[in-house]
Amino acid sequence: MTAVVLGKLVGDGLLACLGVAGNAFILSSNAWHFWSGAREKPGPFLAGEMTVSCVAVANLLMDLTGFLWFVIKVFHLECLIGNAAHMCVNYTLIVTGACSFWFTNYLCVFYMVNIISVPNAFFIRVKRNISVLTYTFLVITFAFNCVLSIPFILSSQFRQTNISEANGNLSESACNIYMTNYIPFGIQILSGVLLLYLPAGTMVYACVRIVVYLRHHIEKMERSNSENTLSSCSSSPALQAQIRISRMITCLVIVYMFCDTVLFLVLLNRLFHENTDLIQTFAAFAISAFTGGTASILIFGNSNLRKNLMSVCCPASEPTHVDNKQ
Repeated sequence: MTAVVLGKLVGDGLLACLGVAGNAFILSSNAWHFWSGAREKPGPFLAGEMTVSCVAVANLLMDLTGFLWFVIKVFHLECLIGNAAHMCVNYTLIVTGACSFWFTNYLCVFYMVNIISVPNAFFIRVKRNISVLTYTFLVITFAFNCVLSIPFILSSQFRQTNISEANGNLSESACNIYMTNYIPFGIQILSGVLLLYLPAGTMVYACVRIVVYLRHHIEKMERSNSENTLSSCSSSPALQAQIRISRMITCLVIVYMFCDTVLFLVLLNRLFHENTDLIQTFAAFAISAFTGGTASILIFGNSNLRKNLMSVCCPASEPTHVDNKQ
């Protein structure tokens, strides 16, 4: 094992551990919060925590599967684990990644629906039924991603070739990864766009709508309070929470777009045969950076998760109660 390979494994392993720790903390914190009384809260509150938990589950599985995939690629273990196991690892990685992206996308839309106000009958109906729509969307999205991920595992196979000397005393096995013609290349590109860039566009739209709405809302409150010097619109707890959420969504969009671009290059690996190892390394680090970065953004952007983290790190300085406000 060379120093470069060891450095890749150690670096990706450290990033993966950060993602696993962060997402495991989110799941344990939300589970404790749910069983300690949050299940009695209104539907939208539970729907928000359910979406965050689904993001954490998808990120956790993607983090573990991504590191396993990277180890297999680095040590060329495809023939050792077999074609079926190789396809299973790839399929799990693609499905969990797609679910993570779409769940993160819906989390941004969920906050947008709860923050902004639009005088539209359809929007009001969606806002009123957001809890039911959340659970329905999560289930449909999971099935949608499972179906769209199939073309990628069918398009990449490997075959084992045996190389023997003429005297028959020495034999050697080698694996060759090759692209099949089972799925047209255009279908793979379409699936990649639907899995990666469609949620990206929705996230950017939700982020812009929230930022624009809060900007107009703050300007309106400042004009109405201009005569009262003792009042400040920025001191409103509800408005501060909305501003914090808008910053969280903006950071999620930035991290998502970085990971999105790298993974889309991986899906186009037919065009990068000479730099396959480099692309795979960037993909592994992008996956780990996305899961760890998303977990950190969610923890510090969500008041309950942030308070729970502070109570764990500094138990003496945190109050015993938990704020139930998002």
